[in-house]
Amino acid sequence: MGIIIEVKYAHDGNLDVACKEALKQIEYPKYEDDLEDDGVENILKYGITCYKKRCKVMLRNIPQNQYQKSE
Repeated sequence: MGIIIEVKYAHDGNLDVACKEALKQIEYPKYEDDLEDDGVENILKYGITCYKKRCKVMLRNIPQNQYQKSE
């Protein structure tokens, strides 16, 4: 199992948008390619965002490509 984490600060307080941006940022450079080259079959991608004392986490599980939210 592999895990990729991207953490962002939501300057405008919009945690949903910042989490989605974090997940997009993981996708662009294809971080999972190195893990897959090493034989990793299940990769979890976490987009984490914070604003003051609030935090939100979105999970994208590869290969299922399903978003799960937790707040």
